[in-house]
Amino acid sequence: MSNSTLSRSRSIAVLAALAGLLAACGNSPPPADVADSPTNPVDPVDPNVELCSGTEINPERLFLQQVGADRAIIKWRGNVDGGDEASDVCFGTHMNALPASSLTAANVTETEHREALLTGLTPDTTYYYSVGGAASALQTRHFRTAPVTGESPADGNVRMWVLGDSGTAGSTIDPEGGDARDVRDGYLTWAASNGGEPTDLILMLGDAAYLDGTDAQFQSAVFETYPDILSSAGLWSTIGNHEMGVSGLSTATSTGLYLPAQGQRDPLPASPMPYLNIHTLPTQGENGGEPSNTEQYYSFDYGNVHVVSLDSQVAIRDSGNNETMKQWLINDLSASSNDWTLVIFHHPPYTKGSHDSDSAVLGIDQPIFDIREQYTEIFEDHGVDLAYSGHSHSYERSFYLNGHTGLEASFDPNVHAEHDGAGNPLTGQDDQEYRQISNNSGVDDKVVYTVAGSSGQATSTSDGYPHNAMAYSEIVLGSVVIDATATTLTARFINIDGDVLDFFVINR
Repeated sequence: MSNSTLSRSRSIAVLAALAGLLAACGNSPPPADVADSPTNPVDPVDPNVELCSGTEINPERLFLQQVGADRAIIKWRGNVDGGDEASDVCFGTHMNALPASSLTAANVTETEHREALLTGLTPDTTYYYSVGGAASALQTRHFRTAPVTGESPADGNVRMWVLGDSGTAGSTIDPEGGDARDVRDGYLTWAASNGGEPTDLILMLGDAAYLDGTDAQFQSAVFETYPDILSSAGLWSTIGNHEMGVSGLSTATSTGLYLPAQGQRDPLPASPMPYLNIHTLPTQGENGGEPSNTEQYYSFDYGNVHVVSLDSQVAIRDSGNNETMKQWLINDLSASSNDWTLVIFHHPPYTKGSHDSDSAVLGIDQPIFDIREQYTEIFEDHGVDLAYSGHSHSYERSFYLNGHTGLEASFDPNVHAEHDGAGNPLTGQDDQEYRQISNNSGVDDKVVYTVAGSSGQATSTSDGYPHNAMAYSEIVLGSVVIDATATTLTARFINIDGDVLDFFVINR
């Protein structure tokens, strides 16, 4: 059976679930008893309030950036109907009554993106918006602001959807067994079958658009693959090797050296690198965290979760920039007091998938060594709970680790992993759930490292697979769902059928 036939069959199988599923994953308004609950009061519509009077536009790409407790950016480009592009948005807490006073003009970037910055928003509140400034919002156009920093949302849980190396949809790559669209459907199927909780954050681990991270490749692999989710949940990302062009083989130390093997660089005066022109990422701590002064790496708070995105592709290759990023990371982690801390970057410190963490491959994979030898100690010394990367097209989830900075052969579960006292590493499941304060050391000094690079293709293994530091490894398509409450963090790996293949729990 061909890949296209497989994909069509799965789509038919999940069609019934998808109808209610869009609501489940933040793609239609929450029910009235949620939107109007005491924890999220919504005032009745004032009939005397003047409403917006524009016309709704359907952009070719539409996504949310920097969704925080009191601000959000709505970003778009193009018009699928071929007319004029929208120049403004209206927003409000009632889907069918967007007040004229909310009309917000968009800035136009060098690459013709429109971005509207909404400010003065109320934390933990659902807002609806119209691209074009109409009086009513489409069902898919809404988002929920973050809770106040340090607090859990009204529903008690922050849900994060993690995608690594997802950029196969619409590309020249035709992976066997499905692609990113099947991974998307698997997540949506699982979500609809498990309470229908909306997605709060989308975390992309790099290689989001094959093969060269061009603007056109981002269009097909990202914006045409996840349109409804992108219009209702904030998108956060990190730089992968394919974001730098050269079919993923770049060892350049500057984003100005972006060079696609096929396709075009973005025009001056914009950055030549499409990733930096597409995203509007925080540089001055706009969403919490320490100012980084660059979009290549940054951090933000979402309620009781602190997220850090590092640049393991470009900044890490320049000694001066790398030292600056390390010191910034130490300052940022030292300043955070949130319940949970998550770090994302592209190159995994431990893997035996399609890349090998014991091999630098003529410098192309040198960042794997740099992360392991220079950064893991920082993570473990400063309270990081989870570290997610891609690069290898596999799912590999480690034990609860500390101090493993060498090659695979040096891994010793008695020394490097949380264990039962007899040298048997704990799995993080059932009666072996992890504790943030380690039972072995008595301090918060361990991290679960996960390679989640199979969201677009699941390919091959390296000699020695699976890596000895891994609690679970499988070469299979899927994505990760992380749920963070005030006391418990649960991570699950979901395959294209919506089944949970692996999970672990950390308790505070």
